[in-house]
Amino acid sequence: MSARMRLGAARRAGELTAAERGGPRLRWRPRPGNLTGRRGAALVAPILLAAGLNVAAVAGLAYIAGFRAVYTSLTRIQWPWLCAVPAALAMSAIGYYLAYRSIYAAEGGYQLSRRQLTTMVAVGFGGLFDTGGIRPDGLVLQASGASRRQAMVRVTTLTGMEQAMLALYGCAASIACLCLGVAGVPVSFTLPWAVIPLPAFAAAFTLASRYHARLHGEAGWRARLSVFLDAVLLIRALFTHPVRHRGATAGMALFWAGDVLAAWSALAAFGLVMNGAALLVGYCTGMVFTRRTAPLAGAGTLALILPLTIWASGAPLATAITGVAAYRLLCFWLPLPSSLASLPVLRQTTRQATITRQEPSSPARTPAAAPPGPISLTSQ
Repeated sequence: MSARMRLGAARRAGELTAAERGGPRLRWRPRPGNLTGRRGAALVAPILLAAGLNVAAVAGLAYIAGFRAVYTSLTRIQWPWLCAVPAALAMSAIGYYLAYRSIYAAEGGYQLSRRQLTTMVAVGFGGLFDTGGIRPDGLVLQASGASRRQAMVRVTTLTGMEQAMLALYGCAASIACLCLGVAGVPVSFTLPWAVIPLPAFAAAFTLASRYHARLHGEAGWRARLSVFLDAVLLIRALFTHPVRHRGATAGMALFWAGDVLAAWSALAAFGLVMNGAALLVGYCTGMVFTRRTAPLAGAGTLALILPLTIWASGAPLATAITGVAAYRLLCFWLPLPSSLASLPVLRQTTRQATITRQEPSSPARTPAAAPPGPISLTSQ
């Protein structure tokens, strides 16, 4: 065996041992370029870039729809409906807080302090500074006593719950459109949403239950797959025990309901009172990335795709452009001050977590007590 191969084998063995004991090799550092590590003027460039991408997407769509048609839509603005958008976003933020708290504490998880939780929600809800969200989330969880692997499972679960609840909304709305014969919504949108999500959930839960134990203790891509499968099992536990985990399921449902209501109110502000089921189908189809998972909170991407999918679901293109532009504008700027104010607290927390992980003798905090669940998410 060559020296390089022996070195690689020794390094992998060391990482595996650290993973099992949650030792100092597992400390995390922000990825280079992660926006949470930037300060002051260094934050101006990504903010302006995100704003510019949104403007470019709206301008491109306005050119396609016709600037005159878009201007005519703007002149029909009804301010009371537009003022309802911040209220809907506040409802969405409350749901996000409840989901965050419950998912991270579920099934023997970890209880974050109110300060830590508020900081993570403020950064995560806007999404602009949550690039590669596992780094700040994971470090905060480690500060509460989690190992690296356990933190990865919790963060992956939160992302998965976002997508799973969105899929359930799309499934329910599509079934309603098909049963009620809602005009203007294409079958190419409704049929996949009506047919795919529930069998996909069942298949994912079955495969995760069968294979997750085989991958524990592995390294490389198998370790990442093991984390993903454990997250799938935790999502299953959240759905199969809805009363015990009502904060997670109800919170995530409230998060998406508030966000969709904000989009609906923004469209109503420009004269379109859209059928709720039709809007949900177009919204879920266009939400290819969430603000948490998309780079720069989906700047440019969502402003480009959402108007097209909502237009395909029956809305006039010019109104879809102006409504989504207003919705995205408020989603971007309203959470920004609280996100900026939370960054110093986040940096302090992650720095403390890194220092703690560097000290082998440092005792970990006790996980939050929870009733025994169907799975175990402790390190193997």
